[in-house]
Amino acid sequence: MNTSTAEKPVQWLFLDLNAFFASCEQQENAALRGQPVIVVQTLTDSAVAIAASYAAKAFGIKTGTLMRDARQLCPAVIPVQANHRLYTEYHERILKAVDTCLPVEKVCSIDEMACKLMGTERQMPVARELAVKVKRALREQVGECLTCSVGIAPNVFLGKVGSDLQKPDGLVVTTKDDLPGILLGLELQDIYGIGPRMEQRLHRAGILTVEQLWNATPFQLRRVWGGINGVLFHQMLHGVDIQPPTSRFSKSIGHQHVLEPELRTKKGAHDFAQHLLTKAAERLRRGDYYCRRLGVHLSWTGDLGGFWDETDFPPQFSRSTTAQRLVVGVGVACLRRSLRNIPPLLSRLSCWPRSPRWKAPEIRLRGPIGGGV
Repeated sequence: MNTSTAEKPVQWLFLDLNAFFASCEQQENAALRGQPVIVVQTLTDSAVAIAASYAAKAFGIKTGTLMRDARQLCPAVIPVQANHRLYTEYHERILKAVDTCLPVEKVCSIDEMACKLMGTERQMPVARELAVKVKRALREQVGECLTCSVGIAPNVFLGKVGSDLQKPDGLVVTTKDDLPGILLGLELQDIYGIGPRMEQRLHRAGILTVEQLWNATPFQLRRVWGGINGVLFHQMLHGVDIQPPTSRFSKSIGHQHVLEPELRTKKGAHDFAQHLLTKAAERLRRGDYYCRRLGVHLSWTGDLGGFWDETDFPPQFSRSTTAQRLVVGVGVACLRRSLRNIPPLLSRLSCWPRSPRWKAPEIRLRGPIGGGV
């Protein structure tokens, strides 16, 4: 037996902030603490909750719940308009606090990060103490409302799954000796990386439970995933420490919004697409990026498809004109669909940055939302 491996069975500490956006709002406003709070993009009945406090979750409210439905579930729910700049500031503070305990190796999202354990840190008692130390650092250096669930595991994948097992403020340690037992009580969608569509594909392949998923061969999962990602998923599920190459620079910047009923018209979708373009351009400039490609997507109610278009930016071009032409495409798509009286539901715009440390171009928009960037 490999004594070193037996004594050091874990390699990663994964940290997941609990109800992050709602917790930031509660930390900023003491009157919200302990209250059922949801964070929404706009204060309208058709807005969707992008975060919910645990007091709100106790009533069955979760991410994706419409505000009108949230009020039916909990009449006392408190909607708060999202403040993404505030959440970014808290994210930076959290990174600094965690870094006082051990270095952050991977930033997975604004509310998730992973730390590589080294040397004696891989011993379970030491890893547990580090997790407790991180929790204490967040409480003392960031705020009492900012709690996290920690998963300690042989790889980031199982660390993420472990962090979901105990919320809020949990701490779960998973070793290869715990597999597959620690997973068998879960549903397929409880496993990181499996959503509704992937679950359907697994069902078509005869994989209905986590136990069947565990017993599937790499070849079977390769067929389900349609490529090498199925093999990688199999290895990560079984505790192999595989880390795909990452970059500390953003690969894309996107904004999306479920249009309020009054905006579900050709003009409303066109104008809001301009607004999303402005927001994306502002983020490009703050990050000192310039744009390589620009895409816009529009969905219609009733699951009746949508409109998608994108454009690449060559070295010499008029970015303002090209961006405007793409947004005009939204209006053309809405005009075609308006003959069937199908209102647009979702407007999404994404930019793919080419390289950091280059000055973003001036993109000036004119029109109802317009204004310079």
